This record gives sequence, C-alpha cells and structure tokens, in this order.
Amino acid sequence: MRYFPLLITLFLLICCPLAALCEDTGYEIFYADFTEGLEPGEKPEILYTGRTQLALTMRSQPDKTSESLGVIGEKKTVQIFGYDTQWLFCWSDDVGVYYLQRSKNVDPIEAVDPENTPPYGVIRQRYIATTAQDTALLAAPNEDADVIEEYPAGTRMSIWLIQDGWAVIPYRKIVGYLYVGDLIDLTPVAPDPQTAQEGDILTTYTTFYSTKQTELNIGRMENIRVGCLYIDQNYEPGFQFAFNSIAGPYTKARGYKDSPVLIDGATVTGSGGGTCQVSTTLYNALLQLPDGLTVLYRRPHGPGGASYAPHGVDAAVGTDYLDLRFRNDFDFPITIESTAQNGALCICIRKGAYTPEN
Repeated sequence: MRYFPLLITLFLLICCPLAALCEDTGYEIFYADFTEGLEPGEKPEILYTGRTQLALTMRSQPDKTSESLGVIGEKKTVQIFGYDTQWLFCWSDDVGVYYLQRSKNVDPIEAVDPENTPPYGVIRQRYIATTAQDTALLAAPNEDADVIEEYPAGTRMSIWLIQDGWAVIPYRKIVGYLYVGDLIDLTPVAPDPQTAQEGDILTTYTTFYSTKQTELNIGRMENIRVGCLYIDQNYEPGFQFAFNSIAGPYTKARGYKDSPVLIDGATVTGSGGGTCQVSTTLYNALLQLPDGLTVLYRRPHGPGGASYAPHGVDAAVGTDYLDLRFRNDFDFPITIESTAQNGALCICIRKGAYTPEN
C-alpha cells in the first residue's frame, strides 16, 4: 500500500466531515494507502473487481446516510481500488469515486492481478505488544474518547500501525486506539521473511471475543483456548496444513464443549463453537504472507460472514466442506503461536521451529 499526499488529506477533512462523525472504520488511513500520489479526480488503480448480487446505491461518502450518486444494477461488475473495515472504495467512469458497503451483496471479489496484488481484505499488522496495566481500547485517539472495551494488564494483541503515540487496532468491523504508554514488549513484525532471524515474528493478527460468564460463552472461550493448543506446533517446509485434521474432530473427548455455532448464518448450539474464530484469526495472518504461506482452501460462514472480522475475511471450519488449508512454501519451518486471554485472540507465526511458551 501507499501513503497519502497532505493536500488530499486536508481536502477530505474539510470537505468530507461526514466520515468523522461515523464509527471509525480506518477510512482515512486506508484511503491514504490506496490513493498515494493521485491528483483530485484522477482515476485510481483498480486492484479488485466484484459482482453485485442485487441493485445497490452508490454512496458519496463511506456512510449509509450520505448522498446517493445513483444505483449500480444487479449482476454488474464493480471496480474496486481499496477498502476499509466496512466499505469498498469503488470507481465508475460516470461518477468517479463512490462507496459500497462490504457485504454479501458484492461477491465474489477478486484481484485484477493476483500475482502482484495483496489478497483482498488483508490488513498488514506491524507490531505485537502486551498491555502493561489495565487500559481501554478507545473509539478515537483521544483520552476522552468513548471506551470500546477494557483490557487487563497482560493482554497480548497485534497492532496495525502506530500514529502520534496511539496504537491502531482493527477491532471487529471498526478500529480502536490504545495509548502506547500502556503497552510493553512492543515487538515489530519482520519486514522481510527471508532476512528475518529465527524466532522473529513473520505475521500476526488478533480478533476479539466476548468474556461474558454465561454457560455457553464459557464453553466458547474454552473451545478457543483448546483450538489454539492444537494448532500451536512447528510446520516444516512443504507441510500442508488442514485445520480440521489438526484441531478436530471437535468433540468432548478432545476437550471441546457445547457453545454457539454459526452455520449458514444461523446460530445453533453444538460442540466446538469458537474454533472458527481461531481459524479466521489464522487466515488473516496468512493473508499477510501470500508468497510464503499459500492458502489452498477456505470457505466463509455463509454470505453474512462473522461478527468478529470484517466481511470477506472469515474462515469457517468443522466439516469436509468447511476447512482452512494452507501450505508452507518457505524454505524454512514456521511455528504457530497463539494466546487467548481477556477477550483477545492473538495468533503469530514465527520463523523457525521452537517450542511455544504457552
């Protein structure tokens, strides 16, 4: 991705105040990355194409209440030059830039040049850290901002980037902010896997889950923990990873408990609910290294996706049809290392074979 010229940033802040009033989806940061070097009104590089499943309103801003720029019909091709956690940044020769919500209504989305374009939906995490004290994830980089969630000392999570003393954290379908002074063990992700040292973190991602003390949710939290224990292993070059084969079967004999399970958009009670969040978190880590960790197979949770990740980047597991598979195409082993505590599920992949601490 790229950086955004100051002139266009000022234009957005002055002319597009509506975006600032909405939930923070990371819009300004994402837009900056995808449009670096462009003059106002210039056509951006089209990176992805999608297909509408029904007629959709083209919005003038990344907000569903913003002005309509017209309607794009059903079964039409959408030209996409970027995205944030909730919106697609689109281009039409007739209206210029417009916005569509990330949803089942634009599917599938594919890279125009898969060999040279990052996979759709990837958010490259640059750091990993641990909270030094009880702290709050805030809705804006301001100590007086609304609290999204509170996290106790010792909570480990990945960080998208750091700006002006704030760690920017993708949280479900928005972004939140942690004060950097509340973090310890701030460790950068290795920028180049080939030159990284053994033990360095090559990729990482965090998703967040409820810690409510209901019977079913306690079961779900335990299933997340157990699923992490099964996948936390060393994987040699050429190894073909299949989540169901390694973490499953999802039975009580394997340590799994009854909890809510999402099947085709409907929530039912079943054994092993929560493991799909483990696979989704792993999938988002894999997306960041497509040249070394090749995703062989992945299926979403039906058209609606999952609540704990942006639409289009979830990975369901549990049946022959629902599985996550990848191959280690690096010429060195990798190690998956997971932590799940205090509502934060953090997965990192390290270079080399070693024994994870947990």
